[in-house]
Amino acid sequence: MISKIFIGMILVFINFNLDIGYMRIGIIPSFLGYYFMLKGLAEIMELSSRFSKVIPYVKGMIVYSVIIYVMDLLGGATAIDLLYIYTPTGLLMLAIGIITIVLSLFISYNIIMGVKDIEITQEQDLNSDRLYLAWKLLVVFSVLTHIVILLYITAFAVVGILVSFLIQIYYLFAFYRTKTLYYEKM
Repeated sequence: MISKIFIGMILVFINFNLDIGYMRIGIIPSFLGYYFMLKGLAEIMELSSRFSKVIPYVKGMIVYSVIIYVMDLLGGATAIDLLYIYTPTGLLMLAIGIITIVLSLFISYNIIMGVKDIEITQEQDLNSDRLYLAWKLLVVFSVLTHIVILLYITAFAVVGILVSFLIQIYYLFAFYRTKTLYYEKM
């Protein structure tokens, strides 16, 4: 249930890739993370309407992630090179990347609000306030990092990426605490 969602979040947030020439092999594919999220959400969707609300978006992210994974394997996907970001292809890839981030944040927001619903109906503390704080930090640093990247402020971009990574780890620890509390109290 919640543990599947947690495993899914780990697989979505933590990415390791192996680059061989133009080919990129995702060691931990994001589509597996979304698959685990989907299974976990399906098991607990009766506890909050928020969980069932995001299921179609999670399914969409599975499809998108599989397509990107296959494109990376075949060498067809190119990373956004800062020198070519203002080309039509670069702008399209940037737009798709931003949409992907927004959808991921939308999914995680609704999962957090679903946890909040469980807290209210079950009258149990499941750490949703700390989880929501971590989510808000994710949003702020995602936006700031993308703005800095677009403005070519490389040193700040690197700092933003590192801080974003640390916030993702904080978010995962907060969600781990939520998962632990859920199983202790339910």
